Amino acid sequence: MCGIAGILSSGAEAAALLPALMAMADSMRARGPDDEGYLVGFMDGRKPRIFAGDDTPKTAAVGPFQPSDHARDAGDGLQGHLFLGHRRLSILDLSPAGHQPMVSHDGRYWIVFNGEIYNFREIAAELGTAGVQFLGHSDTEVVLAAYRRWGAAALERFNGMFALAIWDDAEKALFCARDRLGIKPFYYVSDNRRFVFASDIKALLASGLHPARVDEEGLYHCLSFGVAPRPMTAFQGVRALRPGHWMRIDRDGGTETHCFWRLPAGSQDCDMSPSAAVALLRDKLEASVRRRLVADVPVGTFMSGGVDSTCVSALASRNHPGIKAFTLAFEEEAGDLDEVAQARATAAMYPMEHIVETVRSDDMLEHLPEMIRCYEEPFYALSPNYVISRVAAQHGVTVVLNGLGGDELFAGYSWYLWPGRWRTLRWFRWLAPMLVGAGGRIEKLRGLLGTRSADRLHTTIFAAQSDRAKRRLMRLARPVRDTVELVRELYLPADLEFFDDIEALSYMDVVNYIGNHHLYRVDQFTMHFSLEGRFPLLDHELVEAAFRIPSRLKIRDGVQKWVLREVARDLVHPSCLSMGKKGFRLPVERWMRGPLRPLVEESLNAIKQRGLFVPEVVEERYRGFQAGRVPYTQIWQLVATELWYREFIDGKGAG
Repeated sequence: MCGIAGILSSGAEAAALLPALMAMADSMRARGPDDEGYLVGFMDGRKPRIFAGDDTPKTAAVGPFQPSDHARDAGDGLQGHLFLGHRRLSILDLSPAGHQPMVSHDGRYWIVFNGEIYNFREIAAELGTAGVQFLGHSDTEVVLAAYRRWGAAALERFNGMFALAIWDDAEKALFCARDRLGIKPFYYVSDNRRFVFASDIKALLASGLHPARVDEEGLYHCLSFGVAPRPMTAFQGVRALRPGHWMRIDRDGGTETHCFWRLPAGSQDCDMSPSAAVALLRDKLEASVRRRLVADVPVGTFMSGGVDSTCVSALASRNHPGIKAFTLAFEEEAGDLDEVAQARATAAMYPMEHIVETVRSDDMLEHLPEMIRCYEEPFYALSPNYVISRVAAQHGVTVVLNGLGGDELFAGYSWYLWPGRWRTLRWFRWLAPMLVGAGGRIEKLRGLLGTRSADRLHTTIFAAQSDRAKRRLMRLARPVRDTVELVRELYLPADLEFFDDIEALSYMDVVNYIGNHHLYRVDQFTMHFSLEGRFPLLDHELVEAAFRIPSRLKIRDGVQKWVLREVARDLVHPSCLSMGKKGFRLPVERWMRGPLRPLVEESLNAIKQRGLFVPEVVEERYRGFQAGRVPYTQIWQLVATELWYREFIDGKGAG
């Protein structure tokens, strides 16, 4: 797990951008405190130059090269066309042989890589039969050799999470790619002169090459989801490379993009028996957990009391006795969120070290600025991922397994029970224009009555605010697209056909909820504490198997996540199966009415002065919250937007 950054100047234009690259890398030091490295490439036939940084080990090896000069000593005068930077968190092969940027044996290709390839040893063995020799034991070296042999087709062989950039010094082209589910981030800014990329939006801004400005349309859609639907962001000009895509930028700035994987909607095996489904899922989950335990550093798990994370932790402890499992507890007034009893009951069944941390509101207040910086966009709540990541780091863990994915793949959320009700409501859609009022249940009902497909149903339910509500709230300089239709345009290929409504909701959960909402947050908070997060339930082979399992076995006899619960039955304590869904969240609403109230009111007063929001509507919303009519998420997102402005826009994202 690492941080990557780069700058490519197109055409014949050369620039002295090594200081900008170093600033980007410095901003991502938490992503890779163990090592750093830099490359400057040229279009005029000169060989690339490599440089060390303050954290580069003296024995760092770069293939047949060794960085002898410090990047700082190159000064501001070194002009080049291609600049690559890397920060390394050592997970596999802790030796200097894993240093990056890494070069191929023939000196043609250079790579910066972020992520893990879990089947790299199998790929290395295949390459070995073709005569490829390796200097070290890192997956990065295998990725580079695989690309040298198979080109972009190598991506289809990888089982893992990754974001990467490979410089072809012969063709003078840059190849970039992102894993199938989008677990690892890849942000970029592109214009006619320059392509700049990084693992963080913060790093792009730290370069000084792109100003921090608000993208009003991105922020508008962000108000529905807590993050702009990718590839959009809330920052003007900043985009995200789509999951399962690669991009190639040639020496003249021409760009080619290609999708190498997408969710296999429409692949249900209608003849699959219940026992076959359980066996299939069990095999895939056991294999996925084993893959994600491979590391040369301490591994732990995040474990709530729910089925998903307890399943993962149970299987992890079977393969890794003594593994540390981390659980959050809450102060007494937030006991309804507490799952400690169920987690402890399962932990007692296995050889694991169970560590419980109590969340306190004063602690959250102290670290609020860090959390806002990690979010990078205005989110509508506060995430427990910050707290649990900090605890894991304090206990010496570097890799953590996470149970994300069970609800989305196996119909665990309340909206999976909605399709039948929605189809009944559709008979009364003529009533929609007669419903008056803004916010709350009226807005949601109006949206449901007008929804024409199951994928739109998901966006309507999932959105924290409707288009009608957002247009009342914001003063937009130009018209923007409806969020429901934009999401459909972004994520539904023209040839996509869903087998049923449950599959449509699951598809949207993965591409919008997991792909945008969950993964970037977990990555930001784990990497803030130099942790690598791994997701056994998001192994692409398991995801493909999940889409083959019929919907009737995901909800069976009214039981949601039936097939996963059957797998869990022999793994977790019965109390985990009988517990109602609580969700992994913090008691933000209680805090907003208590210790966070002064911050809330001060931030709302400030946001009214920004000019982008209608002051009267902001006041109306807050009164509605105080009266219990408006959900806290709508208020907290306004607070978060003001704090985001201060951190990124007013401060220009520096530091």
